[in-house]
Amino acid sequence: MTVVRVLGTLGKTIIALGLIILLFGIFQLWGTGVIEARAQQDLDDDFSDLLEASSAWAPAPPPPVATPTPGPTDTADPTATPEPIETPRSADDPNPSPPSPSPTPTPTPTAEPSGDPQPPPTPHPEWLAMLYRDQGSAIARIQIPRIGLDKTVVEGVRVGDLRKGPGHYPATAMPGHEGNAAIAGHRTTYGAPFGDIDELLPGDEMIITTIQGEFIYRVIEQGEGFGHLIVPPTAVEVLDQDFAVHPNRLTLTACHPKGSARQRIIVVGELVGEPAPTYPRPGQQQQSALQLADENVDEVESSNQTITPTPAPEPTDKATTATPEPEPANETATSTPDPEPTDEATTPTPASTPTADPTPETEEEEEETAAATAASPTADSFGEGLDGDSDGLIPAVLWGLAAMAIWFSALFAGHRWKKLPAYALSTVPFLIVLFMAFWHIDRVLPSY
Repeated sequence: MTVVRVLGTLGKTIIALGLIILLFGIFQLWGTGVIEARAQQDLDDDFSDLLEASSAWAPAPPPPVATPTPGPTDTADPTATPEPIETPRSADDPNPSPPSPSPTPTPTPTAEPSGDPQPPPTPHPEWLAMLYRDQGSAIARIQIPRIGLDKTVVEGVRVGDLRKGPGHYPATAMPGHEGNAAIAGHRTTYGAPFGDIDELLPGDEMIITTIQGEFIYRVIEQGEGFGHLIVPPTAVEVLDQDFAVHPNRLTLTACHPKGSARQRIIVVGELVGEPAPTYPRPGQQQQSALQLADENVDEVESSNQTITPTPAPEPTDKATTATPEPEPANETATSTPDPEPTDEATTPTPASTPTADPTPETEEEEEETAAATAASPTADSFGEGLDGDSDGLIPAVLWGLAAMAIWFSALFAGHRWKKLPAYALSTVPFLIVLFMAFWHIDRVLPSY
């Protein structure tokens, strides 16, 4: 009897575990889709309100560069004597008036062309806050007609961000800006927004809408006619910003194959037309300026130099004596200005020659590049939204233990009391606690 009871209990436990695993699979395939759909409704409303509110603070477009119109060119000799013009008179006039010279035409000044484009006007801080939003907020809408995708993009690629929909990597350029804008999304769970990106072909359009307008990207060919490539999960170089070919691009990342996070599938699109004006994030410009200032100070202290303007060298006595001042030809001649100093006079003496490294400009350029790289964030992973968040392990264990406690409490109450009422009363609390356990278990596991 003891063996039969143990085997019966073991069989019931295995069946219960199988049901729990089945429920977890249902939660991942369909339950997460319901969660994402509700989140997308809120994001759609948020993004629609964002577009309406941002229109009131949108910066004005930069003024067009005026193209000067050349005026009439006066080719007449300025030293020529104007031809006299006879004044009409009557035949009986005894004292004819002398002819008067014609007026000299005044040349119309020609405006010099301005080749430098005008910088874009500084946007309002309220508008900048709408452009660069906090993580988890709606920032754009992505539409891919070939696969029927129409989703609102959130800022961030954390686990909670990608549960709402496709997420933008904060360390990459904003969609529509210069650079590489990268967006991550799931292929199996949470609505599977990128579930069919492997079906994209070269030339397919990907439409991104932000508060700066609508931008179209065309898929770039990868390999022999494919619109995607497969990389290991460590190949984060696809998120870099320094591509020589197709520098203004949109990069989509997701797990591969479906139902696994073993690899990553990458789709790259090239921006059609010119990018939108790029503005620094609030606080980023001040931080870069401080870093550059600190580096300049350190450089000055190390070289024992003082940052002061260097006066132009004066001509030496040799140059003055070598070139005597010319005498005036006559009393009515105009005085001739002093001659310019010769090249020998303007050459600095060895004492005034700087003793710095012979290639200071190269070192300064390298330091500025390093400072700019340090000031701008770089992506070092595909985000915890695809890799899994280990912080959810402890909550998952605690909620799992709570579900087991409710389960065994219901069994104990069924033996001591009536089984049907005991199981009915514990079903709802058990499902709620089990849902929370599934939520955190899915957070720990690599998402796909």
